[in-house]
Amino acid sequence: MANDDQNRRDEKPILIDGDRFYDRISNILVVDDDNTLLKFFKIHLNKFFSCVVVVKNAKEAIEAMRVREIDLVISDIRMPRMDGLQLMSRVRRHDVGIPVMLISGGLLTDAEIAAVEAEADGFLRKPFSVDDLHAFLDKGMAMRRNYVRLGEFLQDKTQIRKLLIGRAKLENLIKPDVKIDAVKALLRDIRKAG
Repeated sequence: MANDDQNRRDEKPILIDGDRFYDRISNILVVDDDNTLLKFFKIHLNKFFSCVVVVKNAKEAIEAMRVREIDLVISDIRMPRMDGLQLMSRVRRHDVGIPVMLISGGLLTDAEIAAVEAEADGFLRKPFSVDDLHAFLDKGMAMRRNYVRLGEFLQDKTQIRKLLIGRAKLENLIKPDVKIDAVKALLRDIRKAG
């Protein structure tokens, strides 16, 4: 296992389309009950990331998160037993720093729209183009980098979401040796990107 971790760290980001870099060591988890879409994600994303885990349901997704560190979750909203919104809550309980990007091809209810707008880190409507997918990935990976950085500034990284939605005071959360202006600048960047 140590050799695998070292090999992953040694991999360099790769350049895509002249202006896009992906960190090869990122672990992407895709959750969808559509086998064709899962095959597409597995084949396409494996070109850019060292680990793409594709699973058919939320139960398998939760198990995958127990086994390995995940950097980004892409989940369909409508799935049997546990939907993507419920899975998003479970991901946040596991690690608040993992962006959850939702996808759907169906018409969403008002409640689903409200939940996506309030809680999800991104939303992509099916069918989507490869360019749309890469823009979606760019946003998710930028969020992951920002959440990891923000977590380094905080005494308790589990408070990231509360801080982002204004339910916690920054002054009460940052480490004593951290300059508040640096954290405020990062928060502005996160909110602007979101």
